[in-house]
Amino acid sequence: MAIAGAEVITALVNPTWGVVAHVVILGNLLIHAGMARTSWDRALYLSLVIAPVIRIVSLGMPLGQFPQEWWYALSSVPLYAVCYALVRSIPLTRRQIAVQLPRARDWPVTLAVAASGIGLGWIEYHILHQAPLAPSLGLEVIAVPSVILLVGTGAIEELIFRGILQSTAEEVFGRWPGIVFVSMLFAVLHTGHMSAVDVVFVFGVAVYFAAVVRWTRTLIGVSLAHGVTNIALFIVFPLLLR
Repeated sequence: MAIAGAEVITALVNPTWGVVAHVVILGNLLIHAGMARTSWDRALYLSLVIAPVIRIVSLGMPLGQFPQEWWYALSSVPLYAVCYALVRSIPLTRRQIAVQLPRARDWPVTLAVAASGIGLGWIEYHILHQAPLAPSLGLEVIAVPSVILLVGTGAIEELIFRGILQSTAEEVFGRWPGIVFVSMLFAVLHTGHMSAVDVVFVFGVAVYFAAVVRWTRTLIGVSLAHGVTNIALFIVFPLLLR
């Protein structure tokens, strides 16, 4: 609720005050982590730190002089660093955060989930009607933005939410309550799009991705699906359907 409130302040009131609210939340999470009674309570508080960090980084970095697609690449660098620090300090294993290849029997599911990103991107484009990140669909034009969206949005956000946060939340709340909690958190961080329909849609996608990770025990399928969704949303459909 606190993070949702900070997102509303950021989107509707003033971005500066929104950052201040996220800084306050960040400090409180660190204090609670230091006072936690169990190791998994501490792990959850520490992993939740990355939610306000996402908004502080996205609004606090001086990205105005860079092309928009590079915003995602540059803002992902500190997030990868925070993820590395969290995994080492909690600590979490690669298996716990699903950073591993699928089992042989799960490759068809993994590839099908990755391909589902096209449909998800089509739906979200019709919700948000995003402007295109690229001027045309030429391979030489979209190659770099596409790779940036795969690595700077899909991979990092799935590592954060379906990897680190999902593993700690499930230990504290249980499987499905943990999945719902993290999915709600993921959804409210999309408040900036100013669309209640999109927040509901993103919550449904988050539950879907979480269920896939529970089944396949790998982030590969959902990371690719997330990246493909954003490529479809920000590049392909805005150019195809304009």
